[in-house]
Amino acid sequence: MCCHPPLGPVASARLVLAIAVFLLPELFALSLAASAGAKVLSIEIDRREPILEGRPFADRGGYELIEGRVRFGFDPDSAANARVTDIDLAPIGPNGLVEATSDFVVLQAMDPAKRSGTALVGVPNRGRRLELMMLDRAALSFTVPAPLDPRAEADWGDGFLMESGLTVMWVGWQADAPDFAGSMRIRVPHARHRDESPIRGLARSDWVVDERSERLELPTRGHAAHLAADPASKQNLLTRRRGREATQEALPRSSWSFAEDRSAIVAAGGFDPGWIYELVYTAENPPLVGLGFAAFRDFVAYARNDTSSPFPIERAIADGSSQSGRFLRHFLYEGFHRDETDRAVFDGVIIRIAGGGRGGFNHRFSHPGRVGNPYENFFYPGDDFPFTSRPTRDGNERRGLLDRARGTGELPRLFQINTGYEYWGRAASLVHMTTDGREDVEPLPNERLYHIASAPHGSVPFPPSPESEVAPGLFRGSTVDTSDINRALLRHMQLWVEEEIAPPPSVVPAIADGTLVEAASLRYPLASLATPRSPHVAYRMNFGSHWSDGIIDQQPPKRGAALAIRVPAVDALGNEATGIRPLEVRVPVGSYVPWALRTGFSTASDEMVGYLGSFIPLARADELRHTGDARPSLESLYPTRDAYETKVAFEIDTMVENGWLLRRDRVHAFRAAIERWEWVNQRGYASASPARPASSIPATTSEAAPVVTVPDSFK
Repeated sequence: MCCHPPLGPVASARLVLAIAVFLLPELFALSLAASAGAKVLSIEIDRREPILEGRPFADRGGYELIEGRVRFGFDPDSAANARVTDIDLAPIGPNGLVEATSDFVVLQAMDPAKRSGTALVGVPNRGRRLELMMLDRAALSFTVPAPLDPRAEADWGDGFLMESGLTVMWVGWQADAPDFAGSMRIRVPHARHRDESPIRGLARSDWVVDERSERLELPTRGHAAHLAADPASKQNLLTRRRGREATQEALPRSSWSFAEDRSAIVAAGGFDPGWIYELVYTAENPPLVGLGFAAFRDFVAYARNDTSSPFPIERAIADGSSQSGRFLRHFLYEGFHRDETDRAVFDGVIIRIAGGGRGGFNHRFSHPGRVGNPYENFFYPGDDFPFTSRPTRDGNERRGLLDRARGTGELPRLFQINTGYEYWGRAASLVHMTTDGREDVEPLPNERLYHIASAPHGSVPFPPSPESEVAPGLFRGSTVDTSDINRALLRHMQLWVEEEIAPPPSVVPAIADGTLVEAASLRYPLASLATPRSPHVAYRMNFGSHWSDGIIDQQPPKRGAALAIRVPAVDALGNEATGIRPLEVRVPVGSYVPWALRTGFSTASDEMVGYLGSFIPLARADELRHTGDARPSLESLYPTRDAYETKVAFEIDTMVENGWLLRRDRVHAFRAAIERWEWVNQRGYASASPARPASSIPATTSEAAPVVTVPDSFK
């Protein structure tokens, strides 16, 4: 048996406690409840077992999975909790605290000496844990989530996170998260008036109806609903309109009603496709959704400061993507990065694909699960000034996203990572420019801004499916894979917080050098390519006179002037010309646009569909290009397969040198590039020409694909 240096008294106590908890988790829950302070009241461990039967992850040894529930107690009089909407109206227990309970999951090296001391704390996305999918290449499903299986190799990917020595944590924060097996949720109290009467207020839901339906659910995607206080009230108003900004028409109250369980509306004749329906109604008993911020903060504060923690850490990096990234922007905006005793909680924060948004994470009758896609969920809180970390001016206001956080002490190191989709669909340009679109805004010294060029919000697997070919040579769904770049960026953040090694400078398009432009000025090299009506439009919204208190009393909100939106410039192939260019864009076999249209839907076919990009392969040879395709053919770019492989190897080395690719990921990147080459060559054409019938596309014959030979330097 190998020897380790003797453990200090604290480490020894933690190791003994870890063994005790592993053997008797129920005793641990009781003892902690008796001894803990007023942040984490108790920890209840439901499951603790080795991952893959203790198989070692490189020199970090075996990892274990810990699952359970954590009970919080929040001081309603603490300045650190004052920003939680309605905390002054929450029920208070005998201990003088507002209580809530969250699910948690922790992965950690079983040998404390082999842990890096740093935790990657993932923000669950609608109850789902994304980090293993996005960073570890685990074969997990977002659409069909399930609990983690310690014995299933597919759940653990290639082990990158574990081999980094990270402790990986998740804790439930979302009160309305869908309820499924393995969901990460928080259970919060509901606010009531001081005389115990129910609080009522305005709530709103909307739907884009593409197929006739007799029932429309109030929550989206299985989230919990705010139930109607009086389903029969004539003040409940249903309208419909033809487009996002179109005039609304009110529907007779007799034509629709609430379902018996009050969680949906129904209409005997159905709701017609091609319309946007919007319901404004009176709800009651608002949950304290803002406690999600405090729970996320206090779980990590407990892990790094309480010596009784079964998963002790020294440093923490918060990580969130999409909705979870918007949660982190809002978390920092509200100043929750320090705990009730004014201690720093996070050393680093990684915000991925959030664009310029925040969200409905801390107001009365909010819907944290609502998402502001270009043609879905209209005019909800999210695109709200301020957007930039540095203070900028909008009208008579001058503020920055981190003003409140900057006033409380040292800021965590911050990455904001967006793709091309966020510039088109999530107003990402506002993260680093003024709201009038005239000037660039520099990031703060503790901040890096990164743009992953031409990438979608979420990629689809390669090769694209035949069903996704919405026109000959035009595939809905971009296959640009950002996982390699995101893994490299995580490693940069880990080095920044652990060893003070600064990451590469920010890389984003800019107004000053002409790479951040108005969408109307873009010229794609495909004459037949239909483009979106516009990028996502962010408006200045008026939610009523009590909005600063977290209360909306204007529903729907009054829409003011639109904010300026810009998008990245494109190159001769239609790929974005600046940013961190993925290997797909550096050695292209097609055009990758970060948006896709609603082609085939009942209405608004010139609007963008959420999340997806598009892929338009290059023609194999010049003679196969259709009229209007000004892009070079595949053979003009790469006369031979050897020429292509040489270019791929060169660009992989360049990405490693620039810090955008880990050395361990070179073989993965090379094999994926060869797969792209073989698929496009076997197709033999690539022209986005909706007018060209499929029968006129030349067929090709191809010998069996050669064996992929990885360059010796990558081995």
